[in-house]
Amino acid sequence: MSRVSPLVWFKSRLSRLKTCLETERRCWKETGEGIEGPESEEFVKELVEIGKRSVSEELVKEFETILAEADRLYDEIEKDTVEDGISRRKEIIALR
Repeated sequence: MSRVSPLVWFKSRLSRLKTCLETERRCWKETGEGIEGPESEEFVKELVEIGKRSVSEELVKEFETILAEADRLYDEIEKDTVEDGISRRKEIIALR
């Protein structure tokens, strides 16, 4: 059995990360809630480890782009979660 090259493994994990982020975004948009323990976090960890080996600059840039997208997604989720909590709190206070 042959070993999978780091480049092939990196591309595979990068593709899975993209899919996970799209799923997490869709779930958040449809339900208004994030996924507990998102799978994307594990792919990021794996990609960082693989990236410590030799990987092309092009793939590293693609990874950075996806990480920036993930950061935006999580920032957006956090902001909306906080705003939703504030709105609920205001509704509760108004009902008193």
